[in-house]
Amino acid sequence: MNLTRTLSDGFSAALEKTGFMIGALFDNSTLPLLEKLAVFGERRQEVIAGNIANIDTPNYKQRDLPVEQFQEALRAAIDQRTQLTAGAAPQVAASLEDLFPQELFQPMEAAPNNITFHDGNNRSVESQVMEMTKNSMMQNFAIELMTAQMNLLQAVISERA
Repeated sequence: MNLTRTLSDGFSAALEKTGFMIGALFDNSTLPLLEKLAVFGERRQEVIAGNIANIDTPNYKQRDLPVEQFQEALRAAIDQRTQLTAGAAPQVAASLEDLFPQELFQPMEAAPNNITFHDGNNRSVESQVMEMTKNSMMQNFAIELMTAQMNLLQAVISERA
């Protein structure tokens, strides 16, 4: 989905143009985490669409992103932010790049959750459509929250709040 890239590029461009002070404002908000969630959702949509496109390909094994590992990384990032804002003992904060390594965004063969067919494929169009729907809802949620936060920030800046 290009909307995710557009929001992400706009977010990055805003950080570059406004300098450190505004960058710190964004870094201390949920926007970087929502951006990671939206990018993960976009990448997962591509992988699931590829699974559906290859539903009749002999010996094709369905792929997916490591959803559980991404959720653990997201949980760790939220816990870290909660501890930092609660005034917990200062500790070395892991960067988002450390918490969300590139491996989380790379597809891998999905564990078979159904039978393997005689052609070697482990397809299930029903489960793929269900996963695509759940993923789309998650991604839309992240984008809507990002948009709402940006609109709120814009209202405060223009003194319309």
